[in-house]
Amino acid sequence: MMNIIRADFYRISKSWVTYAPFAALALFHVAMMVYGSISVTGEYTSGTMYVGQLLDLAHFLFALPLIPFVFCVSVPSFSDGTMKNDISWGMSRTKLYVSKLLIMVILSILLYVFYIGAGMGVATIVFGFGDAVPGYWMNLLQAMGAQMVGVLALCSVMIFLSFLLKKPYVLTEALAGILMIPTLINWISSLFNVDASRVLYFDLLSNIQGFASFHLLDSRTILIGFGVIAVWLLATSIAGITLLRKAEVK
Repeated sequence: MMNIIRADFYRISKSWVTYAPFAALALFHVAMMVYGSISVTGEYTSGTMYVGQLLDLAHFLFALPLIPFVFCVSVPSFSDGTMKNDISWGMSRTKLYVSKLLIMVILSILLYVFYIGAGMGVATIVFGFGDAVPGYWMNLLQAMGAQMVGVLALCSVMIFLSFLLKKPYVLTEALAGILMIPTLINWISSLFNVDASRVLYFDLLSNIQGFASFHLLDSRTILIGFGVIAVWLLATSIAGITLLRKAEVK
């Protein structure tokens, strides 16, 4: 399995698509600082304040750039025959699936750290670091750690869909649709004036967003959040492995 992971990383490193999400986030941070210098004061766009906003919007702003990674990690394996060759050489289908998931997770964690770190860096350079209240760094690390656990499940969902759908355009629509679920639920709840908080308990992206204020959450909410994440991670991983083991790879 390690040989496949190394080979995939070498292949991925040669593709510009791999670096596109990093470049897009860097440009986004710069654009936000330019906009901030016109419409808001430095007091509200300091490094600490901006990171808080990034954490709160990570379920969308960070999740959206993950989509290109799927097209680097798993989709090409179907179109170029790599998947069929690996299986014909005796590679376990389970190990093959897990290797794709691990690569997706590693890339996603690197992007998440860049998302937060670059944002803090750019905002600090432009407007200053800001005030760090006692316990700030511990709270930040807790929020980032909790959100990264959620990212593991998000990666699992994306890899599963790539093995299920395979066709790039269908996969793109499905992944974009998943990212819109929290917004859609909130829109429907406001339209019919109903409380959708219990429904959002089971939404993966909503739990990632909720972990932005990890230090303010009670134990019950934290346990429910991690439980939902664990269910998404295990369910999609098992479903994906089962799907590949039974699939006829061409």
